[in-house]
This record gives sequence, C-alpha cells and structure tokens, in this order.
Amino acid sequence: MKLSIINIALIGTALTALTLSTPADARKGGKGGKKAPETLFARIDADTSGAITLDEVLANIDTQAQKKLDRADTDASSEIELSEFLAKKRHQTDLSAYAADIVQCVQDAKDDSGDANIVVPTADKFASPETKFAALDTDLSGGLSLSEITTAVTAHKTDAFTDMDADNSNDVTVEEFTAHFESRKATRVAVKTCIDELVDDSDPV
Repeated sequence: MKLSIINIALIGTALTALTLSTPADARKGGKGGKKAPETLFARIDADTSGAITLDEVLANIDTQAQKKLDRADTDASSEIELSEFLAKKRHQTDLSAYAADIVQCVQDAKDDSGDANIVVPTADKFASPETKFAALDTDLSGGLSLSEITTAVTAHKTDAFTDMDADNSNDVTVEEFTAHFESRKATRVAVKTCIDELVDDSDPV
C-alpha cells in the first residue's frame, strides 16, 4: 500500500488539529519521534490549570493560518490556488470512489472487534481533493485567502475540541485528551487496514 494513500485517508481528528510544533527535546517521549499525548497536552495548557480551554486551543490561529498560506503559496499571490493545493502530497490521492466501501469496512471492523475506540468516518472524509478545495473556497475566487484558511482552521480546531470534551464541561482534561489520542490511533489502524484491503497498489487512484 502506497504511503501517500494511507496518509490522505487518516482521519482529521482532534490531535491533528491541536498538534503544535515542538522542539526536539519535547519529542523524545514518543516512539519514532512522535509526541506523547501528555506532552502535547502540557504545551496547549498554557495556564497550567490541568485543563485545556477552547481559547487555549485557538491561541495563535492567525499565525498558524499565515504559516499555512506561506508554505503553500509558491507564486506569492497571497492565495493558495488549486494547483498549489494539489501540490501537497496529502492532497494528491483521490479515494472518493472508495469512500462508501471504506466507511462500511471500518464499521465492520468496529463491530467485529468490539473496539469502542474506533470512530467510523463519514464518506466526506474521503472526498476528492478538488471537492475539499471547493468547500474551502467559500468566495468562489479560485484561491484560498488568509481569511478562508483562518476560518477553516478555526472550525476544525473547534470541532476537535468539542469531540474531546466528552462531558461537555467546556474544558478538556488530560484524561479526555489521552482517550481521544487512543481513539485516533485505533481509528487510524482500522482505516489503513481497510484501504489496504480495498485499494490495489496498481489502481490509478
């Protein structure tokens, strides 16, 4: 199974949305350089209260959106055009034709294993890159502006926070954060396994 196919299908859940860039010493706790959930939690919990608030999750949104724009905007047009969007490796694989089958496969895996950590994705998680771009381009300009990127990142992180806040207390404890981390890991494995089963390496996806 091609790594690009696996990567594009990973579910965009909370941990992805909340991960911040960390210095090398902060990555030592995880296998293969991956950051432990407790390390990530501590970085987001800016006031060291022992709980993450939505304000902490959304801190530095403008800076993060600007960095996304700067990295992708290779022609310095102040927008990300479709060609620049598709140049990103994770946007180069189209699994939309397999969406329904992947969703059903993950559902079957969850039912068969009884693993409550597996979150069954919706089919739109596997929409074509062009469809995803169109959804982000809310003003239909043909390019993603800083404002559109900021709005998208904000919505993604807000949804992620809501998913993690299991008790609807408007903050996320380290236990909730870690539980979501484990759920994301189990979901990733299930999705990868299903793609391996459904998509042949020779398929022109």
